[in-house]
Amino acid sequence: MMSSSSSPSSAEVENLVVLFVGFAFATFLYGLTFFQTYLYFSRYSNDNAWTKVLVGALFVLDTTSTGLVSDLTYHCLITMFEVSMDVLYATLTFCIQDLLSVILILIAQLFFAVRLYTVCGGPTSITSRSVSMAVLFCAFIAVVFGLISVGQIFQKRQLTAFALPSMAVIAGISQGFAAVANIIIFIAMCWSLRPARYPDMVLPEGVFEKIAVLFVSRGLGLTVIQLAYLGIFVASPGKPYWIAVQMVTPRVYANVVLGLLNTREVKHGVGLNEEETLSDRHESQNDGLPSALRFRMPLSTKATQQSLSFSHQGENSGGSEIEEGSKSYIDDQNLRSIHSHGSEHAYDKASLS
Repeated sequence: MMSSSSSPSSAEVENLVVLFVGFAFATFLYGLTFFQTYLYFSRYSNDNAWTKVLVGALFVLDTTSTGLVSDLTYHCLITMFEVSMDVLYATLTFCIQDLLSVILILIAQLFFAVRLYTVCGGPTSITSRSVSMAVLFCAFIAVVFGLISVGQIFQKRQLTAFALPSMAVIAGISQGFAAVANIIIFIAMCWSLRPARYPDMVLPEGVFEKIAVLFVSRGLGLTVIQLAYLGIFVASPGKPYWIAVQMVTPRVYANVVLGLLNTREVKHGVGLNEEETLSDRHESQNDGLPSALRFRMPLSTKATQQSLSFSHQGENSGGSEIEEGSKSYIDDQNLRSIHSHGSEHAYDKASLS
């Protein structure tokens, strides 16, 4: 037990700060996950059933993982307040949330593997099959070694044990293959969705919009967070810095997938991918996520001006028809009044005679 008068050591302060920072960023990203899940189900009501299952699974896993992170933070900062925290121990909640992180990363990489299978040419393309299989292979290796690492954490419980070569190598292989899979995803997405292959695809405008498209639609966000995780862990596996990144990483994966789904245009409640033809996009709705990621309707200025001119012509023609109708009605009324005056005049003459 630590006395109330004694000041915490630098190692204890470092551990608690890392836990709180990781908890704060993880909670913020979970709020974004919640918002994006609501946005998806409110916009894409008629979307593919498997896509709805994917979004639901991401939301449930992220919710559970964030709850476990909150429980871990509460345990270390509140429950164990009077106990020295010079060394962090992996509680059961930490082990479970680490397992959920491995599953979330796998789901996100499988989603991009399927996406690459579509944009790289489909089932008839050798490139499509090769790239997808490369991503699946790396993701599978990362999951296998990730599960082994989770088992080691559950056995050792002391997080500083990651400084041991036996644990550091296993965790490093898992994170390394996950990073390789993300690099393949990013390069293949940029190559497959280049304007030369899809000339009808609308290109992003402005620096912010281009960066946003790269981070979400091309998977750069996955690559950046995974390389940061790998680099921090390899640099200091015995330090707690990587724990904060580990809390944030699965939520970045979930939000990148949800962001890609929510930036699609809508047609009758079904999402359209950015490489879809222009004919499919003319009837789409664009009333969803108000961000730079949202792709605009690919209508030319001339077509817009023509439609406006047609509408003005329709209004003018309608107005002329009304004017002509009113004129003919006035003429008929005048003729009727002349006839009535003539008949009255003839009747007066007949009565006088």
